[in-house]
Amino acid sequence: MKTFKPFLAFIALGLLAGCQSTTETGVSMARFESPEINSDPFHFRATVGTDTSKIIAKDTSESTSTSTAITTSMSMTLGYSTELTVGAGIGGDHDYEKYAIKHQFYGSPLESAVEKNFSMAVSLGYIRSEDAGYGPLLAGNYDDDTYDWDLSHDTYDIALISGYRLSSKALLYGSIFYQKGTIDVDYTQMYYRTEEGDVFLSGACSDTPEQCLDFSADYDGHNAGVSIALEYAFTHWFAITGEAVYKSMNWFDRSESETAANVNFEFRF
Repeated sequence: MKTFKPFLAFIALGLLAGCQSTTETGVSMARFESPEINSDPFHFRATVGTDTSKIIAKDTSESTSTSTAITTSMSMTLGYSTELTVGAGIGGDHDYEKYAIKHQFYGSPLESAVEKNFSMAVSLGYIRSEDAGYGPLLAGNYDDDTYDWDLSHDTYDIALISGYRLSSKALLYGSIFYQKGTIDVDYTQMYYRTEEGDVFLSGACSDTPEQCLDFSADYDGHNAGVSIALEYAFTHWFAITGEAVYKSMNWFDRSESETAANVNFEFRF
């Protein structure tokens, strides 16, 4: 039976190769940050919309891709035109959670804004996502050692937002933003390859852990971009926003850029 163990391990490794994945992360594109905020506390907003994320792999031989998720949030005003938001992106390749605080420092608040009102606000946010997978450290290199990987991505966000009210129902607004953060990855080796004469064999780390290696790696990165959006309030409690965003990204020492369009549905109460 011992004779077959390396062979069985090699077969298992071959089966796993069909669904292996290199280390990767997703970068959310959606913004949907209006500069007009109710001045009084305990006004609430609930939103649901689309979010096109950019998927960036650590292995530079892997091309980038996009993934569409659902973004949802709940916001509450704290008074003095300040708002707290808790949000999440779900259903895409990389789910995330987001926390943000926003303050309007110029222009009429939402409840009294009229046509030609010019408004400005600043927001600070924190975004966190987690992911996991397994595969060789370099995608497509099945001769490489194979690892489980667990990833956490933490990003801090700052934005300056300005808007111009076209009418009592329509608000045109845009933002410039900067994001900086860290990706932490824990690698746990699953299989390894050994050479016996002219024969290469694969072994399972669970059988011979002394042959294997576990380690962690950190990667710093940043994003910067601009957005423009048009919000239309059909009633005092329901609005729809269409948005376009351009974002320049640098993660895993890869520089990428993306332009995306998304739509958001907002309920106010």
